[in-house]
Amino acid sequence: MRRVVRAAALAAAAAVCAAALTGCISDRINARLYPISYVEEIKTAADGSGLDRYLVAAVVATESGFKPDAVSGVGAEGLMQVLPSTAEWIAFRRGLDYSECDLFDPETNLDYGCWLLKFLLDRYNGSVRNALIAYNAGFGRLDEWLKTGADENGELKEIPYAETRNYVDKVMKYMKKYGELYEEELG
Repeated sequence: MRRVVRAAALAAAAAVCAAALTGCISDRINARLYPISYVEEIKTAADGSGLDRYLVAAVVATESGFKPDAVSGVGAEGLMQVLPSTAEWIAFRRGLDYSECDLFDPETNLDYGCWLLKFLLDRYNGSVRNALIAYNAGFGRLDEWLKTGADENGELKEIPYAETRNYVDKVMKYMKKYGELYEEELG
């Protein structure tokens, strides 16, 4: 009888350890697949623009992988990969002074990127999908695509560029995962 009780106790302890180990491994994998940095700066910038914090974190993750010194092949800079010409336009619209090195400052880059994302959300009647398409491909290009490819809700039916299609899918996936994984940090 004692052996049966001990075996059951050992089996139960092994199950608890296995579950804890699985949780630790899962947490580590998620931390690598869905990293997060600049939490306070994201919260401040997102809140200041009236944006969903998970959306902003997802855009940053997709655009730069949380690297404030990131530069794209086309010259977009910083956490949210804002083009200097776009930053100048944003600064002009907001009555701000602008210096090119501003985009490598995380707070400034997040502020400009969030302002742009909010501008695009407003322009496209709150459509996150359309805003993300415009953020990646440009709103002039999206406006052209919408002339012949909008559904009854004003959303683009099919994204012509594979890069933009993949970008939108990735941001939407990240947004969902950041909501699941970082509710305490970003919520």
